[in-house]
Amino acid sequence: MQPQFEITKYAIDIYYKGKFYGSMYAEQPDRKVFGYAGRQQVKLADSWVYKSKKIKAGEIVTTECVPVCGRLQGSQEDKIAALARSTAFYNK
Repeated sequence: MQPQFEITKYAIDIYYKGKFYGSMYAEQPDRKVFGYAGRQQVKLADSWVYKSKKIKAGEIVTTECVPVCGRLQGSQEDKIAALARSTAFYNK
């Protein structure tokens, strides 16, 4: 049995000219494929500001959606077994 994690929200990371510029959080995903394989090119409708980083409206940015996982679901025995399996490979 694969351990299942509770997904609390989704982080949408923004890259501009190959550099990470920040992320926004969403309750629902905006795409079906996550991670690097699900990257999309998006044209900004409005200017975007995150801390000291600014991107003008009309610029093309790359976005990547990643699920933010929370607690491990299942009974206490299942959780302990999943942790034991995950470290067994490294402790040989």
